[in-house]
Amino acid sequence: MREVALRRGLFLLLLLLGFGLAALTRPLAPHLSLTLSPLTAPLPALGFRLGQNLRAAWDALRNRQDLYAENRALRARVALLEGENRRLALEVARLERALAVRQTQAPGLLAVAPVIGEDLSGLYRRLLLGMGEREGLRVGMPVTAPEGLVGLIVEVEERRALVRTLVDPESQVGVRPEKGPGRGVARGAPPDRLLAEFPPSVRLSPGDLLLTGAPLGLFPDGIPVGRVERVERVQGGLKQRAWVRPLVDLSLLEEVMVLRPL
Repeated sequence: MREVALRRGLFLLLLLLGFGLAALTRPLAPHLSLTLSPLTAPLPALGFRLGQNLRAAWDALRNRQDLYAENRALRARVALLEGENRRLALEVARLERALAVRQTQAPGLLAVAPVIGEDLSGLYRRLLLGMGEREGLRVGMPVTAPEGLVGLIVEVEERRALVRTLVDPESQVGVRPEKGPGRGVARGAPPDRLLAEFPPSVRLSPGDLLLTGAPLGLFPDGIPVGRVERVERVQGGLKQRAWVRPLVDLSLLEEVMVLRPL
């Protein structure tokens, strides 16, 4: 009984204490809210602005990543276009060289063939082309460059062809002076010269340009061959010999023009 009475008394005491505190704090509540509101009011605005700034920073970061990706794509596109431009420039230059050969040397241009190798074994001076029977190349076809004569195709495979250059010791080319009458034959004089023989009546001087002529009938007439370096009399003056430097530097050739045979 005493415990029950003690519990009831404690409950009533707490109930009275609660009513008392409520009565005392009710007049102070408006004052407390007015006092605390200026202190707490900036907090929601600050949180809102902080959220806006975080979102703007995230959007900027995402846009920056998009810009980086777009920049990489544009750079790749520019590199691709530059490569295509270089390829087109090389193609235009190749076509211009082919057109120059067609206009100045011979209209029978068959193909523009890449030079893929050079045979310098022994005294032979021969070039290997990256085209062959499949592209229509045949033995006996003349080979030139914009600067002048290169040689003659002597062997053909399905995808390759061998050119005997004009400085090869087995090469023979009919030649004539550009500015005067006369015919002669030029033979290869390795490593980089031609030796041309003419009748003594033909006028020759150092610096004269020699063109292909008709004596051997292997090449179209009028293709530049080389320039005379010196002239000498042989066999008691019954013949004259001219040392000739070819116009084409064979070691620098990357492609050649193949002409139709006569």
